[in-house]
Amino acid sequence: MRALGSAALAASCLLPLWPAVSPAAVGAGGSVALTADDVYRGVSQTCGHPAAQADVHLRERGASDWTAFAGVWGSAGLSGGSCGSARELDAYVGYGLALSTGLSATLTYTRYAFPGGGYGNPHLHGQRYDYDQLGLSWDVMDRLYLTLAYTPDALRYERYQGSLQTDQDRSAFAYGAQWSQPLLSWLSLTAAVGYDRMADPFGTGYGFWSVGVTHAAGSLELELAYFRTADRAVRLFGRNSAGGRVSATVLWQF
Repeated sequence: MRALGSAALAASCLLPLWPAVSPAAVGAGGSVALTADDVYRGVSQTCGHPAAQADVHLRERGASDWTAFAGVWGSAGLSGGSCGSARELDAYVGYGLALSTGLSATLTYTRYAFPGGGYGNPHLHGQRYDYDQLGLSWDVMDRLYLTLAYTPDALRYERYQGSLQTDQDRSAFAYGAQWSQPLLSWLSLTAAVGYDRMADPFGTGYGFWSVGVTHAAGSLELELAYFRTADRAVRLFGRNSAGGRVSATVLWQF
């Protein structure tokens, strides 16, 4: 559920600050992870194959209720084949603000880049495309996460003389909501639902949802989740990338 990663990063910095006042401080952090399947908004980016991932970021905590951050996140598919060896490198920068006790908002700009590997979309003949995204998220008591994302340069298909022509000039949105519920001191249940118009080059969009459990022990986090997309995503990306799938992830934060 990496779509909410930047929001969670900002929220972890913001919520403890309200209403305390302290000098501004700059810190660094990051994570490394191994996942059985790189799933983003319900769709596998590696066609069901494992990937190694890493994040490095800087953040500045404000004197009272704000946080600014910037970082780079990357993923590398570990299997052979075009899609199974897909590469992704995202640069992001953002600003978060604690609005009240237990409520914060975060604005994040992300540049998504795909320097290698194919894509599980038969219409694109294995090619990926880079794009920009502006995201706004809300964190309520570290339980409910709401996200709204916008891109000005999504891919667009246009039929011309019986064939599909492509252009990258379409404005599109994606929406999401995630709930995290502690079950035990070491185990949480997470459920998410969303709708994505960005990845659908025809502009209609598709729905997706997931449910999973997360075990956190200090800097180590283990997650097991089931992801599901609407049938439209299967028609767009194929069964190797969409439909239903299970993924396990181990992540270490530093």
